[in-house]
Amino acid sequence: MNQPHSPMADERVELDLPALLGALRRSVKWLAPLTIGCAALTFVGLQLAPSYYRADSKILIEGSEAVYPGENRGVEEERALLDEEGVASQVQLLTSRDLSRRVAKRLDLAAIPEFEAESGGLVSGVLSMLGIKRDSGFVSPEERVLEVYYDNLKVYRVEGSRVIAVEFSAQAPELAANVSNSIVEEYLDLQAAAKRQSTEFAAAALEPQIKRLREDVTAAQKRVETYRANNDLLLGADNQTLSQQQLGELSTQLSEARAARTEAEAKARLIRELLNSGGSLETASDVLNSQLIQRLRERQVALQSQIAELSTTLLPNHPRIRALNSQLADFDRQIRGEARKIMIGLENDAKIAAGRVASLSEELEQLKGKAVESAENQAKLRELEREAATKSAQLEQMMQRFREADTRRNAEFLAADARVISRASVPLEPYWPKVLPTTILVALAAFILGTAWVIMREFLSGGALNRVSYGGPEFSEAGRDPRRGTDDRPAIASQPETQSEQGAIGAEHPAGTMENADLPLEPKKAIAHNVTVAPALHTNAPTAAIAQEERNENHRRVAVLSVDSDEVAQAVTFRLARQAAEEGKLPLFLEVRPDMDDPQAVPGFAELLDGSASFAGVIYRDPSSRAHVIEAGQRAIDDELTMNGRFDLVLEAIDHTYDQVFFDLGLIDDSLISAQILSLADMVVVATGGSPAGPELEAALTMLEEHTGAPVTVESADPKAASGKGRSSDMAA
Repeated sequence: MNQPHSPMADERVELDLPALLGALRRSVKWLAPLTIGCAALTFVGLQLAPSYYRADSKILIEGSEAVYPGENRGVEEERALLDEEGVASQVQLLTSRDLSRRVAKRLDLAAIPEFEAESGGLVSGVLSMLGIKRDSGFVSPEERVLEVYYDNLKVYRVEGSRVIAVEFSAQAPELAANVSNSIVEEYLDLQAAAKRQSTEFAAAALEPQIKRLREDVTAAQKRVETYRANNDLLLGADNQTLSQQQLGELSTQLSEARAARTEAEAKARLIRELLNSGGSLETASDVLNSQLIQRLRERQVALQSQIAELSTTLLPNHPRIRALNSQLADFDRQIRGEARKIMIGLENDAKIAAGRVASLSEELEQLKGKAVESAENQAKLRELEREAATKSAQLEQMMQRFREADTRRNAEFLAADARVISRASVPLEPYWPKVLPTTILVALAAFILGTAWVIMREFLSGGALNRVSYGGPEFSEAGRDPRRGTDDRPAIASQPETQSEQGAIGAEHPAGTMENADLPLEPKKAIAHNVTVAPALHTNAPTAAIAQEERNENHRRVAVLSVDSDEVAQAVTFRLARQAAEEGKLPLFLEVRPDMDDPQAVPGFAELLDGSASFAGVIYRDPSSRAHVIEAGQRAIDDELTMNGRFDLVLEAIDHTYDQVFFDLGLIDDSLISAQILSLADMVVVATGGSPAGPELEAALTMLEEHTGAPVTVESADPKAASGKGRSSDMAA
């Protein structure tokens, strides 16, 4: 059986555009004169109003170039002048009251009629009595001039630059230009005067400080010299103290004495070894350097030559040869004796050097002790020297600053930190009043306000609204949606067809299905953002007769079940939903598993029934088509959950959102929710795995035909197998 709709007629309020346009046409007879009258009054009033001229000067804030010593400023001072806050400070200076008084006095603005004090009339007197406005009698003429002055003055920083614009408005064009240029000139003069004043103040403040620092530097240097003399820290050559120089000289002498001792001992040791071993004394340089040994050696060589000559004629035992050999041996003894004397002399030199080493070492130790004692004095002296150097550097710095300040003080001209880049010229045309644009704007505003008043009146009186009723005989034609062709279902109020796809689901999310349509659905958790369900529960429902006709022709609710397995029913349901999507419809795949109890599953139809989830959290998008998917859920759908009253509300919302709903009931069972869905189905599909029809399938088909009253077809999970076989009521078992 199909679910009946309420037979009561519903009403919807719509905008009656023809009635609204008619009201506007009827209002033209007074709206047009009103618009023309306002424009005429504005035009005449602006013709009588005084004209105002505006002139502007522009100055650029920049650091002044150094035209005399001491003008250079630091990086931080330059940045503080040229940043956004610095330019804003210069804007405030241009609008200061001191500068304004100088301009007013320079141009004698009090004598100009435009700046004269006004009596104010009756209105000003009343406002003064109420305390809203000050009484002009208690305001000085200068204040009244400044009040008019500030009303016509506008100073602002040009966006994105360091340029400041000074605009002044006046009834006389020459006055506007003069005041604007005078403001800039007085500003530059004021800056130069401020620089000169600060320079004089700095120079006057530095003079006593310099005098005091000079005395401090002299006293500090005197303390250094006195301490140096009292503690024997006088400087010698190379900026070293006397004790340091003596210590260095003794160290050098001690090193030389040690070297001489070592050398003498080594030479004496060598000669002793040559004498003891009978070696040749000619290898010792000190022996060879002796003149006596050299003469003895010469005579020895001469005897050896004579013996060699006589040996050619005389025998070795000849008396003459024996006498010469005796003389030669005597020379050899003399040479060795002389070498022994040289050795003894070297040993004596070594002893003398050793004594000198001991003496120098003792003296060096004494000087070291004195050096240790003078270390504290030297540290104190360095501290006094640092203090004197610090005071000297401070004095030099102050002297430099004083010289710079004195140079600026004596300079005939001080450049300001700004320059004029555009002087005000006499304006040729007034900037106010703009007669034609203002007249057009007033006329347009009067027309818009009048039109708005007419529209508001029509809405408040109800003349712009029209109530449309549904459920009567006229609805069968008027309720037909031309976008659906022959579909006689009424269109959902303020819900176009695109909203059924985007209003119900604001964002596409994977439905957790496999990519192959013939495979069962594998649930995956998805996060839905900005998903809203269309307000189908608040729309007008069709009558029972129209709903019945829609079900018979379009099969909006298709229930799919199987006598084989849940996977077969799921595969067939997905194929049917995607086929409907290819035909241009917006289908919904709704999985119903009464006995399913899986806390790990994603929320679905069961959560919609118990109210723990919304449509935004359970609707997903099939990635292979434009079909939407609602899975079974996490809990079992028992009889109590089925009868809690939310089933009808959920199903009605789905009917108003989707063109076709495919219920996946899985394996056929006797649950209450399955029976209720079958009773509301427009078509029942029995899914098979492709096997030949058996007794179970025939019994299921017979039972479904008897209890549902809807056409029953058989679909195979294999898309290549025969499908869509109908079964009539007289189908044989």
